[in-house]
Amino acid sequence: MAQEQKRDQTVRLPNPSAQPFVAALKTVRFFAVLFFWVTMVCVLAHVAAFVLTEWVDLYSVAAGPEGGKPAAEAEADEEAVRAPAPWPGLVASPAMAAEAGELFPNVDAEPPPEKTQPREPSPDREGADRPSEAPAPASDAGETEGTVAAAPPAAPDADTLQGRRLRARYYRHLTAHVLGPARSVGILASILLAVTVFLYLQIALLGRLGGIRQLTRSLFLVLLFLATVLPWGSVFEQVQGCSLFEFERLLSAHATGTGAADDWLQAAGYYGRYLVFPAVSVLLLALSGIHFAGGYSRSVLANE
Repeated sequence: MAQEQKRDQTVRLPNPSAQPFVAALKTVRFFAVLFFWVTMVCVLAHVAAFVLTEWVDLYSVAAGPEGGKPAAEAEADEEAVRAPAPWPGLVASPAMAAEAGELFPNVDAEPPPEKTQPREPSPDREGADRPSEAPAPASDAGETEGTVAAAPPAAPDADTLQGRRLRARYYRHLTAHVLGPARSVGILASILLAVTVFLYLQIALLGRLGGIRQLTRSLFLVLLFLATVLPWGSVFEQVQGCSLFEFERLLSAHATGTGAADDWLQAAGYYGRYLVFPAVSVLLLALSGIHFAGGYSRSVLANE
């Protein structure tokens, strides 16, 4: 009877001191948390870019030229707005004089009066000189009118179409410069996260610690997340789905009206590629982090 009771008892493997394994797991956990948040921020940045493109219309004005103008004229207008205006009174040229004549047709361009030495009027010419002094107020009025006409125009309104187009173009370039590095960093961080979780699981198995089930689930969820962020289009030509998509392709698809197309398959592909796919990646990464936290509490916190 005693031998049968011993056979029914659970056999427990010898567990060495867990302190060296706990110290190693703390170090691995630090890098796992770092890679987790870097990857999460990169994916959420792409989701935010889709929301700003599709529903906020932050880049809609910059998608095409203003008022149906050709691209060359739109670029010329933008350069003209960015270029500083010449200072009045310091630069004078025939071209600028012609432009001033076109802008102010009612003002006659008069040459500046020549400076001459004053001379004393003779008695014979005294009567002839007096009538010439009468139209003096007219010259003052002309100088006043010219001064008013030469005043700089008022600053353009920031809410005009030109201002909105330049502002949208600025945000477009800014978002492209942010999402470009975020795409590369997100892919690299997701690969390092999968390697780190795998290394954590191996150390926990070697130390015969708890939380193996949660850590295994976390590893497979990270692998599924990795499959959604890798650019499979470079390997398989017909597979273009990727959570860390290219921003220029999103703008091109939005400009062609793919999301508002009558074909529901095309619209579903558009939203599935640029919204549902990144949302699924965020969900997989969040579940992986939850299971990893549970495994950490059982493998490290329970042995401290």
